[in-house]
Amino acid sequence: MRILILLLALCGAPSALAAVCTFQSGSASVMASLALPATLSVPRNAGNGTVLWDSGWRAYASTSITCNSSGNVRGSHAGGIGAAVPGFTSNGFPSVFQTSVPGIGISVFWCNMGTASCNPDPTRITPLPSLAWNVSATRYPLSNNWRVRLIKTADIDASAGRVSVAGLSSIAYVDLGVATLTLTGASQITGLGCEVNADSRNIDVRLPAIDKGDFADSPIPRNNDKARVFQINLQCDSGVKVSYQIDAARATGDGNVLANAGGSGMATGVGVALFKGGLSSTARLPLATRVLQLNTASDHLPVSIPLTARYYRTAGSAAAMGAGLVSTTATFTLFYE
Repeated sequence: MRILILLLALCGAPSALAAVCTFQSGSASVMASLALPATLSVPRNAGNGTVLWDSGWRAYASTSITCNSSGNVRGSHAGGIGAAVPGFTSNGFPSVFQTSVPGIGISVFWCNMGTASCNPDPTRITPLPSLAWNVSATRYPLSNNWRVRLIKTADIDASAGRVSVAGLSSIAYVDLGVATLTLTGASQITGLGCEVNADSRNIDVRLPAIDKGDFADSPIPRNNDKARVFQINLQCDSGVKVSYQIDAARATGDGNVLANAGGSGMATGVGVALFKGGLSSTARLPLATRVLQLNTASDHLPVSIPLTARYYRTAGSAAAMGAGLVSTTATFTLFYE
């Protein structure tokens, strides 16, 4: 009985393995390639959702297939395309996906009709990974049209390098791959002026514990192990005049001291002062004042703004200070011309 069952299973196997769709004589899968732009210009103050580049519909060779059963069309992204970016849809489906550069997303579309019949409105086209068109038992003469768009989705981290996409995007009719797309080249980001690197968009500077006695001789203890150096990292284009300004959530003392937060457990009579440069710097950074950093001389120049945070006694004497925690907040604003 066990042998009979096995023979019946083997006899039934060929029909289960029969292809649903096949190429007609002389037809084959169409391998397309599309070059990304060499440069990707980002307009200054461009908002999220700004289209940075649109290939438009690009026509490639046609192919022809025959399907003998029903199923669906499926599309899949290249491996170099990441997860969907929230907030962007087309035809009701997620439409913009992560690229190799944070802040720049990509949309990929495919059309099986003549180019002139492909929908010009990207908001009404189903994105590649959401394709699920019905396939019937019939012959399909297929045109091949691809469209790719690059879109600003957030603050762009230019330090991540060029926009590139590895791998193949593909289209399948049920079990038959009919088309692939390779995105070639890489796009250098230009026109940004300056962009703050991802590691500098939120900076947490932790000062060490300090005794009131350290303030006996001066409002600013000069012991370097009680200070902390940090830096703000940027990526700038050529010919940009870079300035910055730091504003306190609340200032105290001479107006250039970051005031400590109030409340239970917080220290009194003390704030934080900032200095331009490293530990050896004696140049106080004025708050709420634009400070010139440099004029850039080359494209994609890494720029670092070094600063030092030091405790600052705002009380009249060390004895008048109250023990507790110190927590201050400041906002960094970048200017470029």
